[in-house]
Amino acid sequence: MSTRILVVDDEILVRISLKTLIPWEESGFEIIGEAMNGVEALTLLEEQPCHIVLTDIRMPEMDGLELLNHIRVKWPRIKCVILSNHNDFEYVQKALRLGAVDFILKLAWTPEELLDKCKRIRHVLLEEQKEQLEKEKQSYRMELLNRQSTEVLLRNLLGKQASKPEIDTQIRGNLLPLFLKETYRIVVVSIDQSGQVMEENRFKSEQLLIYTVANIINEILRKYGSSELVDMHSGKLAFLHVSITDEMLLEIRSAVSRFAQVSVSFGVSHIHTGEYELHQGFLEAEKSLQRRFMKDKEFIFYPSQEKEESLSRLNPLPIDKWWRLIETGEVPTLQQEFVLWQESLLQKQQLGDSWVREQWLQLMHYISQKLEEEGKDIHALQDYGGRFPFDVIRNAETLQEIGDWFFNWLPNAMAYIRQPIRPIYREEVLAVIQIMQDDYGSSLKVSDLARKVGFAENYLSVLFKKETGVKIVDFLTQIRMQKARELLRNPSLKVYEISEMVGYTDANHFSKYFKKIEGLFPLEYRKLVTGRGEVNIEFPPNPKE
Repeated sequence: MSTRILVVDDEILVRISLKTLIPWEESGFEIIGEAMNGVEALTLLEEQPCHIVLTDIRMPEMDGLELLNHIRVKWPRIKCVILSNHNDFEYVQKALRLGAVDFILKLAWTPEELLDKCKRIRHVLLEEQKEQLEKEKQSYRMELLNRQSTEVLLRNLLGKQASKPEIDTQIRGNLLPLFLKETYRIVVVSIDQSGQVMEENRFKSEQLLIYTVANIINEILRKYGSSELVDMHSGKLAFLHVSITDEMLLEIRSAVSRFAQVSVSFGVSHIHTGEYELHQGFLEAEKSLQRRFMKDKEFIFYPSQEKEESLSRLNPLPIDKWWRLIETGEVPTLQQEFVLWQESLLQKQQLGDSWVREQWLQLMHYISQKLEEEGKDIHALQDYGGRFPFDVIRNAETLQEIGDWFFNWLPNAMAYIRQPIRPIYREEVLAVIQIMQDDYGSSLKVSDLARKVGFAENYLSVLFKKETGVKIVDFLTQIRMQKARELLRNPSLKVYEISEMVGYTDANHFSKYFKKIEGLFPLEYRKLVTGRGEVNIEFPPNPKE
């Protein structure tokens, strides 16, 4: 890029000679304009960037000294060279004190001398530019380091219970936001239907999704003064602000929806003061957000003022009643009962999601036990919308989501429940099932099964689905997951060992698929079943028996 020069002198001959006697362009310079006095020069400087100003001292309207003073205040990086006469020595001294970098005598200058001066000035400008860039880089690195350090500290203070001495130790030498000394609220932000968003693959990872939403929220928060946003590394964000309003939260939600195409919900804490109340405030905000489970149409939740209801006063789940209705096979009647049950739960706003999910899990475990008594497996029930019962119960964001899913899933479930205990399959299908039960730990493919029974791959796939109502790969997955559930009860086996034993070479892939069915990762499932001591589930019956 050319070094840009402005010529300022009230004598036209001086301006012409300065522009024409020196090969500016050949030497990497550009004359951006000329001015008769300081007033015209300031106008030109307002309109376009400039690096060097060649200016006379004595000029009408605004002389060179006044011009230098304006430049020093408004454009301190511009370098000024004074054009002076022999009798201007006192003015030159003033000009140098005002920031001029050099001077040249009008009657004695040569093109070579002036060009050389400008080249030296250009070198200085380049060095200053490099130095400034390095300072900006260092400043950015320090700012980033401080922000990261503050975020880590706030994440610890928000997410972990600690004593006052422990907190004092953590904050020693670290700068916390000044507004913590005043009153503030904490807001926990969750991304609605985050699992579905990830399945749609609009974001490459959950981390990218959180990063995108965080950037949008930060942009909005800047409008509202001092705040701190923290990634809690749990799929949620939290931010602190002195004054939380519905207007602010609505603007954040609108911006996230517009730019990231996702929706968010907010849980808000009570008002707090100081660093010692951060964890308490975070717990309050999370508890507020949990109320979304019972109110799926709302998205801003403040602390509830209602008293929590005693669980001992609640009516027990009528499990036997549900099973009797299931046995009748009257789908509309059973669906209506589920709707009434959902409505009764929705009226208990203070129950919380844990208790409600437990009611649903009890129902599913009861159905599972009844199916086992008949030689059937609840995990053989077909999914609905790509989801399975235990996953929906454990991970649905709202009670309404659970109810809607089960309402649509019930007809297929009841059809399976009312099937004969021992379906009669063709010999070829029984042979395929036997191979899968014997070799589930190997990398079985449909083509391998077709070859072993002497059928074309497409024909076998169609036949198997027609006979069993399930795709071959899904049937094989049921067998593998059933065996995995058994093996996870053995604490001496590692997850990657179990993964290999049931035919998965990639333990991560195994874990993700297991969670899709159970709603828990393998280690979480192991902790659950071994902690409760649930009855072991039998392996699928051998078709030859």
